[in-house]
Amino acid sequence: MINNPTEYWYRENSPNIYGAIWEGTERTDWTRTDKAANFEDPVPYVAGASSYGSPFDNLYPWSGVVRVTDSTAGELVAIPKFWYKWTKAGTALKLQIADGPVNGFCVSPAHMDRGDGKGERDIVYIGRYRCNTSNYKSKTGGTPRTSITRAAARSGIHALGSTYWQSDFAMRMTIWMLYLVEFADWNSQKTIGYGCGTDGAAQNVGYTDSMPYHTGTTQSSRETYGVGTQYRYIEGLWDNVSEWGDGCYYDSSGLNIIMNPSSFSDSSGGTYVCKPASGYSSAFAPATVSGFEWVIYPTSAIGDGTNYASDTWYRLGDSPCLFFGGNWVTNSQGPGLFCVSCQYASEFVNIGCRLMKLP
Repeated sequence: MINNPTEYWYRENSPNIYGAIWEGTERTDWTRTDKAANFEDPVPYVAGASSYGSPFDNLYPWSGVVRVTDSTAGELVAIPKFWYKWTKAGTALKLQIADGPVNGFCVSPAHMDRGDGKGERDIVYIGRYRCNTSNYKSKTGGTPRTSITRAAARSGIHALGSTYWQSDFAMRMTIWMLYLVEFADWNSQKTIGYGCGTDGAAQNVGYTDSMPYHTGTTQSSRETYGVGTQYRYIEGLWDNVSEWGDGCYYDSSGLNIIMNPSSFSDSSGGTYVCKPASGYSSAFAPATVSGFEWVIYPTSAIGDGTNYASDTWYRLGDSPCLFFGGNWVTNSQGPGLFCVSCQYASEFVNIGCRLMKLP
């Protein structure tokens, strides 16, 4: 008996594979491969546009990334399970996504067995908006919660219920994978919109509610800084407020990852995975630690924000806590979708949070 519609789909169809490869040059764009080889570039929304779309809109898993209303947490975005494979050959980095199980491929990181007794998950959820300042929920209107430590955000979100957690590194990497195969370009600010913030303070969420498409910017041009971006209904991944990433921390060795959300910590309990280079990322490699092959990290940092991998991965001193995205004081080409920064556990200026649901 088949109880899960995705399980039925897998059994009735041979897996399709969509890929993209980056040659490791100064160019930010990738070349599409496999069944995506002849796809045209997506056309995200920009204010006033009447034509937009993506060749991936009707293809799984992208077609399964949809808005849902959660009675407890508010507006969420569902992300269905998929299968991936990273391949590193010389300077080239290749990513493949499959819509069903394939030999040599692994389950997407947010859906994999996290060691929490739930096994693999068919669907996980991320907040459409950053957490609201009053209740940690993902809801439109009002300012996002900011200036909060990662530990406080962690406990505040989990107080919503047993399946709600602070969004983690595995979730971010899952979104990275979906974007990279779809857009085949490191530079999300160029392809979707500059984002960041120009107001000098946190701005109300819900600014993409009127957007008629799931991806784009409400600004008048992609080259205009300010709130307005979303990718697949997830608002503000590199806009006005940075957001903590849980399930990860730095120590003297490098980056450590925690998969079980009940063990999230700022300083202990993780598995050492890699030692990322700090600066504007110019080369990436997948981790080789078993079970963490989904982690890609910069091995070189000689870019300037417009070339190579386009965004910055920066660590301040011995700071342990990772966070993502742009903020309200920095207008530059460094803080796009792939921007990773670090801060001390007790410091939190400009940083907010986003929830995820792991049913």
